[in-house]
Amino acid sequence: MVALAVLLVAVGLGVAAAGLFASRLVVAGHGEVDAAILDRDAAPPTPGIAYRALAPVGAFGARLMRPLAPAARLELTRQRIIYAGLEGRRTVEQILAQKAVATVAGFVLGLVAHPHEIPGILAGIVVAILASFVPDVLLDSKAKERQNQIARALPDALDLLAITVEAGLGLEQALTIVTERLTGPLGDELRRMLREIELGVDRRQALEFLRRRTNVRELSAFVVALLQADELGMAVGEVLRVQSAQVRLVRRQFAREQAAKTPVKILFPVIFTIFPAMFVITIGPGALRIAQTILH
Repeated sequence: MVALAVLLVAVGLGVAAAGLFASRLVVAGHGEVDAAILDRDAAPPTPGIAYRALAPVGAFGARLMRPLAPAARLELTRQRIIYAGLEGRRTVEQILAQKAVATVAGFVLGLVAHPHEIPGILAGIVVAILASFVPDVLLDSKAKERQNQIARALPDALDLLAITVEAGLGLEQALTIVTERLTGPLGDELRRMLREIELGVDRRQALEFLRRRTNVRELSAFVVALLQADELGMAVGEVLRVQSAQVRLVRRQFAREQAAKTPVKILFPVIFTIFPAMFVITIGPGALRIAQTILH
């Protein structure tokens, strides 16, 4: 009964923490609402009861986890938040709070559901350490997925951008046309860059901000080429055409590289899963008959 009660408490803490972060996401996302919507008479949403009740608990957990995390790790978490497109909606403190909740839940899980041969305290500590990395793994996977989406959408965007620039439009006007037809993370980043330029940020600085917000090699090369063309006075259309061809070449090489790795990746699953089943089906009946003949 005690173990069941402890497990229920852990599950309750996890559900409450999920409600806290969902409420905080609503509150943070309200600041990005379009200005036309803000002009209405609707009252702004108030934080949920889960957020008001558990915000001090989350802040306390973040304060406990911060001394345990090196400064380089905190900076890496901040970069991953930017790469995942969660800037303004997630903070390093929220990730630390999630790590604290995961650590407590992992400790309780290891304490309750551990083999009898292993002490409960030891199992709880091991599971807690492993569970503390779960938020980092989820954040890193989301950042990598977003970077892959940007890399996949970049060749088509560069083709369209080169066509519009060669048709006589300026770079900003061409980017506006491209973003109208572009969805996904790349479109969001380009629209953000255009908004920064409209607000008075220099084009070179806005391009540099774009490169820092994305960890995509092809996009970084494109930004560097644009900066060099702007500095040397080269034709932007020619640069865009060359960059488009280069990006497509890099993507084809990457696809060939991944295809070449496929046989190695499927080798171990075949050896440890398919081959044993085949041996059991093909050799098993004969091996049983031979064993029966020898024993009799």
